[in-house]
Formats: sequence, C-alpha cells, structure tokens
Amino acid sequence: MNFLKLFFILVIIPCQSYALNFSSTILKLNCPERGLVEVILHVYEHTQQSWKGHFETGAGHKRVGDIEIIPFANGDTLLHRISTDTFGYVYYGEERVKHCLKLDERPVYPTFG
Repeated sequence: MNFLKLFFILVIIPCQSYALNFSSTILKLNCPERGLVEVILHVYEHTQQSWKGHFETGAGHKRVGDIEIIPFANGDTLLHRISTDTFGYVYYGEERVKHCLKLDERPVYPTFG
C-alpha cells in the first residue's frame, strides 16, 4: 500500500499538465533576447505581453493537438506545449522557436481600490 501511495505522489501527480486558463492568468517567462516577459490572459480572449518597456496586445488563441498558439498584434506568437508545460516564442520576422523558462503562473484576481 505504501508503494502505491509513493508511486502516485511521485509519478502520477507531477505528470499532470493542464491547458492554460484563458480567462484569468498571469505568466512570467524568462525568454532569450527579452529577459522577463509577463503575459496576461484575460477574459474574452484578450491577451497582452510586456517586457523591457514594450507592451503588446493580442486576441484569441487556438489549439492544435498538444500546442496552444497565442498570437499578438506585433506578429509574435507564444506557444505552449500542454503535455510538458513548456513555452516558446516565435518572434516577429523570425522562423525559429525561442524556448522560454516559466518562472511563475498564477490566476488574476480583480482588485477594487
């Protein structure tokens, strides 16, 4: 019985990956050439990204198999592989994927001041 519990805790739970919550999520990524990138996924499929004085918006996303594709108005595309919970960008004007390290993912909660 203890082996089954240990197996479940070490193997089954960490292997679960989920699609992104496109109604209220903040992602913090460390990406090549940009450093810290903050991506916010809002309700109504509005998205935004910011890094080092840049701010871009986008709308919509699509899923193709195991990949979620999030385009931005400046031509950048964020990719999320659901099974491994990994992220990458295809920057505007480039063809190669730049792999990013996920630093944080958390829900967005409204604040009323």
